[in-house]
Formats: sequence, structure tokens, C-alpha cells
Amino acid sequence: MVGLRSVVVWCADWPVVALGHSGDRPVAVVRANRVVATSPSARAAGVVVGLRRREAQRRCPAIDLRERDPEREARAFEVVAAGLDAITPRVEIAHPGSCLFPSRGPSRYFGGDAAMAHATLDAVRVALVGRATVGVGVADGGFAATLAA
Repeated sequence: MVGLRSVVVWCADWPVVALGHSGDRPVAVVRANRVVATSPSARAAGVVVGLRRREAQRRCPAIDLRERDPEREARAFEVVAAGLDAITPRVEIAHPGSCLFPSRGPSRYFGGDAAMAHATLDAVRVALVGRATVGVGVADGGFAATLAA
């Protein structure tokens, strides 16, 4: 049986974006002394997800390391969910930085999956004011849509 056609909106590096940092400074978010998210400038310096705190500091001495704050991430992601109200009222937040909704109604309204994905991407970009890289995936089931995003 084929799963319900779903749309997933995924915001890259959401823990860093939720802190309000711009992409020009090297920033990494850590949890239990492991890097869980990085800014683009930190990645350019060689800091990747999964590194230990000390290794991240060794690779990029100017890095700003911050502890993960799930409550802040959730509060900041409410803007994205509110921005998607123009697309559909059935938004489910999987975790801060990712949400999904069924595509059946919105896809018909916007004239197909591609047009709906573009409208969704535009709505999220307006809500975030260009602070994050956003991916939108449409597929049969939430897992496949997450991979597509």
C-alpha cells in the first residue's frame, strides 16, 4: 500500500538559525559536548556535525559554541508554521526545523505538486526573511518526503 502523499519543509541548521546568528560568523550548537548544528562559515572552517567540542575549537579557534536550547528552537519555529497557514491548516511540526502536511488539498488548489512546492517555499522564505536554507520535498509518505527535502 502506498503512503499518504506528504510535503516536508526542512530548514537546514535550525538550531543555529534559532539563535539568531547570521551566516558570516562561525557558530556551532553543541549538546553533550558534540556538535549538532553549524553555520556555513563554521563548516567552511572544517567543523562538522558529530565533532567533539574540543575538536571543533581546534579546527576553528574563533568559533562561537552555544549549548542547544530546544525551547528556543520551538518558539522560533512557530513563525514557519504560521507562515504555512496560507498553504494549509494541517501543519504538523515533526521537530523544530521540520514540519509536514498532506499534499492532497493544497496540490489541487495550487495546480499540482510543483506549483504547491514553490508556493510553500515562498511562504517559508517570507516567514524566515532569508535567515535559513529551506528545502521542500513532496513524496509518498513522510520519510520519503523528508529525504526529498
